[in-house]
Formats: sequence, structure tokens, C-alpha cells
Amino acid sequence: MPSSKVLVIDDDASIHRAVERRLEDVVDQVLKTDSPTKGIQVASQEKPDVILLDVNMPQLDGFKVCRLLKESPATRDVQILFLTADSNPDNLAKALDAGASDYISKPFNAVELEARVRVALRTKQMIDLLQERARIDALTGLKNRAAMDDALFAATSAYHRTGQLLSLLMIDLDHFKKINDTYGHGVGDDVIRRVGMSIQTGRRPYDTACRFGGDEFGVILIHNESDPGAACSKQIAERIINGINQIKLRTGGDEIDVACSGGLALASDMPEGFEPADLFKAADEALYEAKSEGRNRLVVATPGD
Repeated sequence: MPSSKVLVIDDDASIHRAVERRLEDVVDQVLKTDSPTKGIQVASQEKPDVILLDVNMPQLDGFKVCRLLKESPATRDVQILFLTADSNPDNLAKALDAGASDYISKPFNAVELEARVRVALRTKQMIDLLQERARIDALTGLKNRAAMDDALFAATSAYHRTGQLLSLLMIDLDHFKKINDTYGHGVGDDVIRRVGMSIQTGRRPYDTACRFGGDEFGVILIHNESDPGAACSKQIAERIINGINQIKLRTGGDEIDVACSGGLALASDMPEGFEPADLFKAADEALYEAKSEGRNRLVVATPGD
């Protein structure tokens, strides 16, 4: 299970000590700050599961901090519990309207604090699980298009920032419509599942594979100093494509041979400052070229030609 974190944003040091003492057996790490502005920064960087947030603080009150945290994609799913000595129902309602999932009255009861934090942790874990499942293609178990877009953005950013090499392989099955039309969509689904398994086998643990939809797939290949350049990219891409081309399925008395075409684009061949969409376009155009040249082959993109 991933490590759990709680962030305390409160200008009272005694609250920090009390929370840390009471939650030492509940969470793996308790982060603390007495500044609401610093708290927002820490939350964005550390991505805690739960934030215990004081209502009355200098500079920014807890309501404003909560709204800012909920507006940020980096922290909007964090569970926020207000710490408040205010028992006014209108203010408690205001806290929930700001995006808090619960509140704890000051001075807090230790058992209540532990219980409410445990509930918040379970809620956060459920949100994370549902989000992860929403990024998985149900038929193949590969990442879906949304997850692939995020991974390609991160890989491209790493390339521009650190020089971390990458390439993008696009794959499309050859004559897949004929398989569906001849044998039905059930057999077509079996083909897609087998292709997904083959791609998982052919990729390396640090590559990201996805199903874009239909019979189209993508693989982000990440390279390091031990496997740089076009030769390694092409080798891995050919291994993945050859694995797909070896798939055979039997249905009734027929044997179905699976074949595919691939387009490969290398970040190192792209113009300076390229965007993820540019790399995708280059790989997709190489895939189109592979189809035009007769299918069942890999074409490496040559941007600028």
C-alpha cells in the first residue's frame, strides 16, 4: 500500500505536536506548517492524502486556502478536514461549501481525530483507485488515451528539461475490419486482448503502452545512456511488432493470422521545442506511410522531409 501523508496547516505549534502524537500509528508521515501560503506550496509538492486545516489564520483564512486547494488539479482530490473552535452551524456549512470533506472541533478529542482521519484516508484511497481504473482500457488492461496523453506530456517535458530520450511507436492492426466482419466482434475482441498481452510482453517495464481505441495502440519508449538513439528504438519497436505478427487464433475450423503496421518517431529527430502533439503527428504519419507501402511493416519518421 502506498505511504500515507497528512499535512497540518495551523499557526498553533501545540496543535502540530498533538496531531503528530495522535496520528503516529495512523499515517506514515505528518507534515506541518504554520503558514497558509506555505501550506499550499507543500500540498502541491508533497501531495498529502489528508489536510488538517485551521480556519482562523493570518494572511489567508482556511476557507480561502481550501478553495485554492480545490481549484488546483494537483490538490483537488486531497481530503480536507477543518480544525475549528467555531460551533456556528453557518460557518460549518461554509467550510463544507468551500470543499472540505469534514471538520473537527477544537479542542479535538484524540479518538475522534484518529477516526475521522482514517475515514478520510479510506475515501482518498477509493478516489485514487477509481481514477486509476478510469485510465485503464477494460479490454486489454493497457493505459487508455487519456493516460497516454498525460504520459507523453510528462515524457516530452522530461526530454526538454533533462535530455531524457524517448520515442513514440504507433501501431494499427492490418485488415482488422475484415476479422470483425467475418468472425464477429467477439473474435475481434479476442484479437484485441491478445494484441494487448503481446505489447505488454514486448515492452520494457519503464515503457508506457496504451490502446487508443479500436485497433490502434501506442507505446512510449524511454531510453537511457545504455540504450540511446534510433537503433535501440527501432529494435524495441520491431520486437513489439513481430510479437503481434506471430499471434494466431483458431475459431471454428479457421486459423486467424494477426498482422500490424507501425510508425516510430524519435524525439531526437524532432525540431527544437517540439510539443507532444508534434511527436504524435510524426509517428502517426509514419504509420500512414507504413499502411500505404503495403502494411505489415515499421516505418521510422523523418520529420522535415
